Amino acid sequence: MNVIADSIKPRPLSCYASGMSVRVTSLEGGRCCSSRLLSLGIIPGTIINVINSCGRMTIQIRSSQFAIGCEMAKKIMAIPVCNRCECSKS
Repeated sequence: MNVIADSIKPRPLSCYASGMSVRVTSLEGGRCCSSRLLSLGIIPGTIINVINSCGRMTIQIRSSQFAIGCEMAKKIMAIPVCNRCECSKS
């Protein structure tokens, strides 16, 4: 297991700024919301690139881009993806 990932507490996707890459850790919310997120390919372990985080969030998953509302973004729990070089400097 990744020691750095284990030491970081997951936060809602809506907390991350534009340009960040994050890894999904879990999905919160009811069956309907979780089903919608799963149909978009947002599953635990997926890497999401935040394109725009002002109001409605624009995200990139693999080669697809989606716009999701901030309420839905609050239901996606994620941790930042960091490069080894950046983490070793800290």
